[in-house]
Amino acid sequence: MKSKFLKLNKGDFINGIIVAIFCSFITGLYQVIANGGAINWITLKPVVIASVGAGVSYLTKNLLSNSKGQFMKGER
Repeated sequence: MKSKFLKLNKGDFINGIIVAIFCSFITGLYQVIANGGAINWITLKPVVIASVGAGVSYLTKNLLSNSKGQFMKGER
């Protein structure tokens, strides 16, 4: 019986990067602009940190889920 538990395929990794990091970054960048903030490293650093955190969270969730999307359960 093969287990997908603790495995992450290339498609999951790419989806995680696109969905979590890119979308979080765009949302944070919009908030900086909407609040009239200057676009520089000081204002973008929290946005980048939150985006990386979102990406890591998404990838961790996929890493700890089986092929049916069940969290912390092995393949049956």
